[in-house]
Amino acid sequence: MAKIKTSKGFFEYDNQILYFGDKVMNTDKMLENLHILSVYLDKIDINWGPAFGTLIGIIRNDDFQPWKPVFDIYILKEDEERFKDILWLLREVGFNLARYERRGRYYLERGGEFFKIFVLQKISTELRHTGSTDFIHEKYLQNTVKWNFKGIDLNVPQEVDEYLSFQYGDWTVPKQTVWYKKSCVVRMYDRFKYWIMDHVPDNIYFYYTYLRRQRDFNIFKEKCTRAGIPLPNNVQLANMQPRKYKKILTVGVYDLLHKGHVELFRRAKGLGDYLIVAAQDSDYILKYKPNAKVLNSTEDRKYMIKSIRYVDEVITYTDVDKIVQDVDFDVFVTGPDQCHSGFQRAIKWSEEHGKEHVVLARTDGISSSELKARIANKLVKTNV
Repeated sequence: MAKIKTSKGFFEYDNQILYFGDKVMNTDKMLENLHILSVYLDKIDINWGPAFGTLIGIIRNDDFQPWKPVFDIYILKEDEERFKDILWLLREVGFNLARYERRGRYYLERGGEFFKIFVLQKISTELRHTGSTDFIHEKYLQNTVKWNFKGIDLNVPQEVDEYLSFQYGDWTVPKQTVWYKKSCVVRMYDRFKYWIMDHVPDNIYFYYTYLRRQRDFNIFKEKCTRAGIPLPNNVQLANMQPRKYKKILTVGVYDLLHKGHVELFRRAKGLGDYLIVAAQDSDYILKYKPNAKVLNSTEDRKYMIKSIRYVDEVITYTDVDKIVQDVDFDVFVTGPDQCHSGFQRAIKWSEEHGKEHVVLARTDGISSSELKARIANKLVKTNV
């Protein structure tokens, strides 16, 4: 059995070498699967939607592509950890992880129908890479609208015609460009190739992937130039190999330490090997927010945080966009509510300097503000 690391532990699965050949999609079953999958993806509040040929079929025909045996979906690299966490829940409703590829590819199967999920990784603030031959401008992923497909709301680019025309030319004319049926010799070669790629060390795997995709990237750059939207010279395809020893950074106030914070630290630690927690300085908070009610001193908060077994190091910070420049880390972890301008600058700096950014969802039913409100209500009742 193969396994991948999630914040909930190692998820075991049977890593298959898939061949779709003459497979014809059972559209009724696929629609049922898409309904179920969409509920779970929407629940974790990530950016996802139909990709590539699947998107064309939905926009052009309001239907599945007749020659595609799988349904293509994109997710963003910063949402990958949240996606991995729901694999446990998806298994309970009949989904199986049939295959995982280190370049950022998941194959989910349910009832004989397959979803191919592409993890889109940033190579600049304006561009993402699929780990394969395709590159996508960030604006088409961030500026989206809801498209109702057979009762399911899907994210599609707001400028969908512009996007599809750039990627595929005249996309309004049905044209099959990918064939899944292969000869026995090619099938044997593919099985051997994928077996090798599944078992080689990371340094060989990612270097080989980098060399293959460099050619595709050069083609894409020429395509952008012809379209009148040339890429900056400093945009380059980077080696996607993750560091062996990953340092994780997360920041916050952590005044009323509670279960949600502990869960955040546990899940953040699951993304790497060394967790750094930065607690914001009390004097700095009060300087800019005189009415803020910080109950514990900076040192007391750091003392409590350090006592949590998932935390390796506790530091103090003032501005979040400064601390990311002062600390050595690989992954910057934030919560969904950490989105003010300072965090936006910190996230942008992190991405531009080769750091990962991961958003971890809040623990349901608990937050510092809710906890303070409950304490206040109890005090009022006591005084009455």
